[in-house]
This record gives sequence, C-alpha cells and structure tokens, in this order.
Amino acid sequence: MISLFRKIRQKLLSQNRVTRYLVYAVGEILLVVIGILIALGVNNFNESQLEDNREKQVVMALHNEFEENLTSLKFEIDRIKVMIETQEVLLSLFGSKNLPADEILDSMISNSFINMTWNPSSYVLNDLKNSGQISKLTDSHLQSLLFRWERHYENVNEFTEDDLRSSSDFLNFIKQSGSLRNADAPYLTQKGKKYSKSKFNFSNSELLKNIRFENVVDDKYVTSILLLQQYEETVGIIEEILIATAY
Repeated sequence: MISLFRKIRQKLLSQNRVTRYLVYAVGEILLVVIGILIALGVNNFNESQLEDNREKQVVMALHNEFEENLTSLKFEIDRIKVMIETQEVLLSLFGSKNLPADEILDSMISNSFINMTWNPSSYVLNDLKNSGQISKLTDSHLQSLLFRWERHYENVNEFTEDDLRSSSDFLNFIKQSGSLRNADAPYLTQKGKKYSKSKFNFSNSELLKNIRFENVVDDKYVTSILLLQQYEETVGIIEEILIATAY
C-alpha cells in the first residue's frame, strides 16, 4: 500500500500536481498513524491478556491453598470436639462417688488438655500482600474477603494462645499435684510403647476431690469451646473464599 502511494506521489510530482500530491501525502501519513495505532492496540490487548492469565493463576493458587487449609481445619475441629466431650465427662466426675477405673480416668485426663495446633498455609496470600497485588485483583468481593480473612485469623491466633495457656496450666497442675506418668501410660501403651504406670501408690482419682483441679479443667473446657467457635466461623469464611476463587 505504501509503495503504491510512493508511485502515485512520484507521478503527481512529475506532473506538477501539488494539491493532489499533498492529499496523497496526508493519506500516506494517516496510513502510517493508523498502522501504529493498530500495533499499539494489539500490544495493549496482549498485555491485558497476560494480566488476565496471571490473575487467573493467582486465583487458582489461592483456591488450592484455602482448600488445603479447610481440610486441615476440619480435622482439627474433629479433634477439639472429641476433647470437649472428654472434658465434659471429666467435669461431671467431680464430687461423684461412681468413678471409672484408674486407667480410664488417666486416659480422660490425658485427652483433656490436647494442644490445638492448626497452622494454615499462607504462602500464596503472603506473596500477594508483599507484592501489593491484593489491591490489583479485579474482583472487589474477593479483595474484601481476603482482608476479612486477615482480621479474622488474628482473632483465631488470640484464642489459640489462650487455649495453649490453659493447656499449660492443666499440664503444670498434673505435674505438681497428680501423676503425669499414670496419665501418659494409656496413650503410650496404645501406641505400642512398653510403658508402665508409676510405682508410687497414687491414683489420679484423688484430683477429683481438689477444687483447684476442677478450676483448671473448667478453664481448659471454656477456652476449648471458644476456640471451637472461632474454628467454625473460620470454616464459613474459607468456604466463601473458595466460592469466590472457583474456576
């Protein structure tokens, strides 16, 4: 096309038709400008496509990360529910004359102060935060959910720390006033370890006459319930994120 304009231009110049030459010269310039604009448009389109693909990959990675976190959280919820049920039975035994066998009681005590250690993966989310990419996500609802997740997880950590503190208090009380060896025996025996009970003539049933131990068990029971509530709220938030990141 440009070569055609050049031939016409040379013909017009040779015929001294300046006006027509100017028209064709302008046309040639416009053709070049249009070509540049088209090239820029194609380049911008390609850049936009690359950005869209990058965002899709990030969203897919987020989805997979939170899917794994939900699986591990549900496992932790099952653990804490079993522990709470055990704590409730243990609390019902204070002041009771009908006590279970020592082996059963020791197992209940051991299963009443399990540490909850849910630690969700945050590699993808942290990478988004550190690179400032969260604010660049095109889905404003997903942005809002991720910011909400950050605030909520801070609350979960606070309740987790309180629950760990109550577990530590529980363990320390057993060390000082009970038989930790007897409490450990059922669990270790179940795991196939050759582990015998304490040779001292002591039964952990004596702890059920101690108001301080009742307070320790009750404290652990309450912190466990509060942490379970946080976990259940967390399930709801993660499920919302999974819906927003579904592909």
